Amino acid sequence: MSDLKVAAAAAIGAAVMLAGTAASAAPDFSGVWQVEPFYSTGTERIRTVDGLPLPIAPAAKAELDYLNKRDEEGKFIVHNTMLGWPKGFIQASRGRFNFKIIQQPKQVTFFFEEDHQYDIFHIDAKHPAHVEPSFLGDSVAHWEGDTLVVDTIGYNGLTALNNVQMSDKTHTTMRLRLVNDGKSLENIITFDDPVDFTRPFQMKIVYGRRPNERIHESVYAENERDLQDLNDQ
Repeated sequence: MSDLKVAAAAAIGAAVMLAGTAASAAPDFSGVWQVEPFYSTGTERIRTVDGLPLPIAPAAKAELDYLNKRDEEGKFIVHNTMLGWPKGFIQASRGRFNFKIIQQPKQVTFFFEEDHQYDIFHIDAKHPAHVEPSFLGDSVAHWEGDTLVVDTIGYNGLTALNNVQMSDKTHTTMRLRLVNDGKSLENIITFDDPVDFTRPFQMKIVYGRRPNERIHESVYAENERDLQDLNDQ
């Protein structure tokens, strides 16, 4: 074999080894997790990174004020999710239910105990040329060192963030990394929704590892007790 062929073979081998090392160096998110209570769902629990209130646009603020007033008056509020609509990744991950992460070289999959929702992040992929709008949107991801960066577009305008619905113009970027010696998973989310918010903002969620737990079946409609009273409202 000529010196040129030997050098080429060595370079290819080195590249393969480097790629394998990079893949194996990615931190392992696999396992069962649940949101830490400080970051769970609730009107006052959207934790912005800068500590400022949500920059809600006037129209969305008017809708939010209306819903909050009904709540204060003891009137029932029908959320989209009560009708069986998916919550979307962000809201689902903030519920007090377990979720399981299965990590593979080309995708990271989240299975949520609540209502059997799932979401898939495709590693080193590109968004399709034409994204079909959906509650979850279309998510592609890549590794930046120990951080999984997830880019999501294609929301359908019906995905909930507490009592605010993210518009179909929403673009989110999540940065997930292990903290607290791998016992916690931090998620810093950048929202860019020019319809419902006046500026981009960042939200923080932290999930705790549940090493000895499994995900179970949980169906919202099975124990539903509220919608039967709608005629009284």
